[in-house]
Amino acid sequence: MHARLMHVIRCLCLVSAGLALLVPPSSAQNADEPGSRWQRLRQVQEAQRENRQATVSQASLGAVTANLREDRFGDRDMLVYVPSVLPPPGQRALLVALHGGGGNARFMLEHLKINGLAEKHGFIVAYLNGSAAARVGGQRLKAWNAGGGCCGKPYEDKVDDIAYIAGAVEHLQRTHAIAPGRSFGVGHSNGAMMLQTMACVGDVFRQVASLAGALVAEVPSCPAARQHTIRNYHGEFDENVPLGGGMGSQGVIRISYPSQAESKAKFEAAGGRYVLQVLPGAGHSIEQLSRSSQERHGLTLAEQVARDLGLASP
Repeated sequence: MHARLMHVIRCLCLVSAGLALLVPPSSAQNADEPGSRWQRLRQVQEAQRENRQATVSQASLGAVTANLREDRFGDRDMLVYVPSVLPPPGQRALLVALHGGGGNARFMLEHLKINGLAEKHGFIVAYLNGSAAARVGGQRLKAWNAGGGCCGKPYEDKVDDIAYIAGAVEHLQRTHAIAPGRSFGVGHSNGAMMLQTMACVGDVFRQVASLAGALVAEVPSCPAARQHTIRNYHGEFDENVPLGGGMGSQGVIRISYPSQAESKAKFEAAGGRYVLQVLPGAGHSIEQLSRSSQERHGLTLAEQVARDLGLASP
């Protein structure tokens, strides 16, 4: 009995120590103060709870569980959905999906919910992983170095995610006989910013779908923008990456983002096409964006993205 009591006490001490690492001293910042770290943590937890409740099984959307494969490029794992029936080699299309900051490949798969469409229309979806977002939790919480301070440890460490994603796409194109020019990207939040940066400075994707992103590339202009298209789907009430730019009231990373008007002007001044679609009533999460898309167009966000990129017929 005594040994069990001591075990419980030790566990409580460990939990208390863990919480102390997350919560700043009260003298530094009031927990109830708007924008405090504790308040932002609670907001992130609430968004994660909402996302978990909204998760729908892939099988219910027409995907086949056995068609999801594990692959690896460099030192990172990825998940690849290969539909049961594919076009002939050289006529196939690839959609590369990038998670947001603090997410991972599995999270993006579960919340984008596009595998059923891939099964129906015969395109391959690859869910890539960024690198560790912070000093702890790196196996699960990942991010991309999109530039402009975003996001976390990958930006601080100057991780070359442009080169990594380009190499991963070449690997996937060889492995699955993808047609030249038939590789597309979709990303959420930090992943959306990563794809906007890639459309600005590289030629891996001619078209990308950006979900709640902005153009944070640290270049004065976009050398690769000509003949490239960024389609940004943005919530009217996004409090993480505001439509009008600046620092959002939610989100753990404290960055002043460019506005959509600034992002569009920079990209189109270099010859690109920036298509902004504001989704009424929506916030930052994929679920909120998709709900608004369904109310406005009768299409889930995944359906709209697949159609806009030419991966699915109307």
